[in-house]
Amino acid sequence: MVFPEVKSDPRVRYLDYTWLISGILYEGGTDKLIPELMKRGINEVYFYNVAGTIIGQKAIAGVSGSFDVEQFHVVVTADQAENIFDFIYRFCDLSEPNKGIIYMNKLNRSTKHSLQGDENTQLEEITE
Repeated sequence: MVFPEVKSDPRVRYLDYTWLISGILYEGGTDKLIPELMKRGINEVYFYNVAGTIIGQKAIAGVSGSFDVEQFHVVVTADQAENIFDFIYRFCDLSEPNKGIIYMNKLNRSTKHSLQGDENTQLEEITE
């Protein structure tokens, strides 16, 4: 069996030095985390609420669990990955039991998102 060759679009530049930091906070707190990351120049971050309860927490049938459970994702460059991971770990007190989990994966490839008419995009096109 021969797999077809994957052809990439030559107009799209892929970055191969990005990492994805993901985590789940059982007691919420992502609304406080995002402004702190933005102060450090990290803008590629998003979060959402998920349904769930802490492992080992007793649940009563028919009663919903915690609504404060949030999942977040942060995209960073390779040179920032360890520092941002450590910052999130300390800022969210993930060393304490039942606070949440955090993990990090290297992205195979990603692309820059630029808006049309962005000054930085125009400068990149001129200099190349």
